[in-house]
Amino acid sequence: MRIVQISDTHVSAEHDDFTENAAVISRAIAELKPDLVINTGDLAMNGCIEPADLDLAAAFHGALGVPVLSVPGNHDVGDRPEIRADQVIDDARIGTFRRIAGADRWIRDIPGWRLIGLNAMLFDTGHPEEEAQFQWFAEAVETDTQIAVFMHKPLFIDHADEGPRGYWTARPDPRKRFLEIVGGRNLKLVASGHLHIARERMFDGVTHIWGPASSFVCGPMQEDLGGQRQIGLVAYTFFEDGFSHHFIYPAGARDLQLDPVASRIYPSPRSVAAE
Repeated sequence: MRIVQISDTHVSAEHDDFTENAAVISRAIAELKPDLVINTGDLAMNGCIEPADLDLAAAFHGALGVPVLSVPGNHDVGDRPEIRADQVIDDARIGTFRRIAGADRWIRDIPGWRLIGLNAMLFDTGHPEEEAQFQWFAEAVETDTQIAVFMHKPLFIDHADEGPRGYWTARPDPRKRFLEIVGGRNLKLVASGHLHIARERMFDGVTHIWGPASSFVCGPMQEDLGGQRQIGLVAYTFFEDGFSHHFIYPAGARDLQLDPVASRIYPSPRSVAAE
């Protein structure tokens, strides 16, 4: 089973700076001919306030000509109030995502594996869907097969018992509950996005993959989170007894940077040098 993970596509009508990169990513997927594409969130740039952006993201997925599964990111359904008080995750935003992009949590069984998609934006929100999802997740991992989990925010950066990392990761309490649920299970992979960084680490026998963005990289104001700041995707091959993966950085992609203060997009020094 060949699967491609893309992330942080940030499709938008108003912010069309990333259209060229989206086309490059689409061509790369066509060349890889995967059986499935998984988008690990932030499908749209302003999806939680402009459903039309989610419509565009759905159209982008449809044009790939490959089955696509998605999980929502903060730009799709919102976040906790201390992160964005004006874009808090709620029933309406979750409902809009489900209507346009499909289920925000899902299971896909393939030979030797159970793939699970989670809505990480619910973590530590107190929303009723958070508890419902954790109960669903506890049932979903009741399997003898290997397990791979796909979600937007990573569980942590450096280690499982680290403190809060603000905007960047799941908070400690839901992280602890996640790890308790999968404890003793055959969890082999946790794949996420959100950081706009290509990175991988092995912790306690589990491979953690931070998928690179398809749209832009974060500018120098982002703290050092390790990894490679470059536009790309992750190509996986799942076997009955394991998996392999590699990062792909397609030729022609421009590593655009976002300045969050000025809300300005500009080419990174590496991208300029490549041109």
